[in-house]
Amino acid sequence: MNCSDADVIIIRGAPGSGKSRASKCLADHFPKGVRVEVDTLRGMVISVDWTNQAEHINILSLSTGLVVRFLRLGYRPVIVVDTFSGDKLTRFLAELGSLDGGLKVRSFALVTAPEVLKTRVENRPADQFKDVAVCQKLNSDVVKRLQPFEQLIDTTTLTPEQVASVILGSVPGASSAASADTRPEEAGSVRQLPALGW
Repeated sequence: MNCSDADVIIIRGAPGSGKSRASKCLADHFPKGVRVEVDTLRGMVISVDWTNQAEHINILSLSTGLVVRFLRLGYRPVIVVDTFSGDKLTRFLAELGSLDGGLKVRSFALVTAPEVLKTRVENRPADQFKDVAVCQKLNSDVVKRLQPFEQLIDTTTLTPEQVASVILGSVPGASSAASADTRPEEAGSVRQLPALGW
């Protein structure tokens, strides 16, 4: 499968791994796509509690509906960006599969060397998550919880543009996706991704 065939592209990793910036660069290649940052949705909650895992799971659940709706409207691919810590990726994919079992999903897990991650997190703006210890744990968990269908990308020495290029280059034919014309009536015509077992 290539990116032009993908309905959903997941980019996950710890805060500071470069997933937001890489997803913005990747989005430039898909003018008919959508980028959904789960933290943006979480930030819409007036009294958001960034440490509340149940709240995070609820917003991930909300995002599955948005993903499917965007696809039905003809936007493709939908790039979903989140930490997806713990079993949240498995839950997200199960719920997404229950809404549309034929979706083709590509998932990319970003990791960064601990010393580089520490520097990146310390240099983040004040309004962003800056707990280095939590970020280091989330970063190591990415490798521990890597799924068989995911591609691991070490962002330690890569720019966001290079990460986007790795994603595009990892799937043959992705460069044609930028010019592909997806009509809304074709949006429901998808094939199942066997590796996810839906």
